[in-house]
Amino acid sequence: MVPPPERAAATAALAELSDAARRHLDNPDLFHRPRFRTAVHSRHLARTPHHRVTAQIAAAAEQRAAVELLAAASTRAEVAERPGRRPCFTPDALSELHTLLVAGDPSIPGPGGLRRSTASVTWADGRVFTIAVTPGRDLHGHVERWYRWAVRTTSPALDAAALSMARLLTIHPFADGNGRTARLLAQCDLLAAGLVPGLLLDLEGWTHAHRLEHDEALVAAAEGRWAVWGSLFARAVTETARHRTAGIVRYDALLARAAAQVADDPAAMAVLEGLRSSPAVSAVPPVSAASVDPARPRPHPQGAALARLTGAGILVPHPRLPGALVHPPSLAVLDEPWARPEGASGPPGED
Repeated sequence: MVPPPERAAATAALAELSDAARRHLDNPDLFHRPRFRTAVHSRHLARTPHHRVTAQIAAAAEQRAAVELLAAASTRAEVAERPGRRPCFTPDALSELHTLLVAGDPSIPGPGGLRRSTASVTWADGRVFTIAVTPGRDLHGHVERWYRWAVRTTSPALDAAALSMARLLTIHPFADGNGRTARLLAQCDLLAAGLVPGLLLDLEGWTHAHRLEHDEALVAAAEGRWAVWGSLFARAVTETARHRTAGIVRYDALLARAAAQVADDPAAMAVLEGLRSSPAVSAVPPVSAASVDPARPRPHPQGAALARLTGAGILVPHPRLPGALVHPPSLAVLDEPWARPEGASGPPGED
């Protein structure tokens, strides 16, 4: 399904990314960040105050990120429990995963799970495509066949991830949120195959920048021209892997530069090392299981180090989370989405 040159490029890019993550990060999912859905359906939100919509979007993004990390953890657990067998969500688990992913999203009314009505997709140019798979027995049958194929396929890992994603998107099992679910499962496929150590690829950002190409390749796949889709999927993997590798290297350099400012203070350097596994450090002392007297607050075990780091402006309060401290330059790298390089010539994504 994936042409050999594109497969080779994607595999090499994923190997470089995996190496960078192992050398510079203590948490392979560190770069997986909340994805804010900025396109909202006004017809669902016409009477909702603007500030409430903003709060709901932020909460839904945090929820989605947590659920995606849970899916990655589930994939790792299944690989450990049943080595040699390709992990895949059962139809029931897939429906539950989707329900959790869209929970609280103000743009998606309803409880989530498999759709109960006919679906259509509207492209940006106004073209409307009706999904051939009808709800009910037809849809359940397609999802069941997708699952049976997924756990038995012997296709190369990259091809299997591409085909699984395309089949889900053309089945269109959900009323909304099909893309985010399919892209998450594609990353879980790559994770299960050992091609990437965590949820590191920004397939969301790449797809947003190449929406027309993506949709046309998906139509090609639905018509049986699988290599068109396989080539596009490999490009997305290659370019997002290279982007993330560069981000990890920059992240490491920023932390090293900050550590150099407090090289005489091992405790402060240890605090900064914590940013290799978490985007923030706590300014609040950890609470033990023993009862704590609120009238006698305990000092933070690294209080002096935190005071030095905040006094030097290396760490600052988190803009949204009370009691959390962040290193602004490295946080900006974590939050940086994939974007087509400025001044790029030729078709999007070409070197």
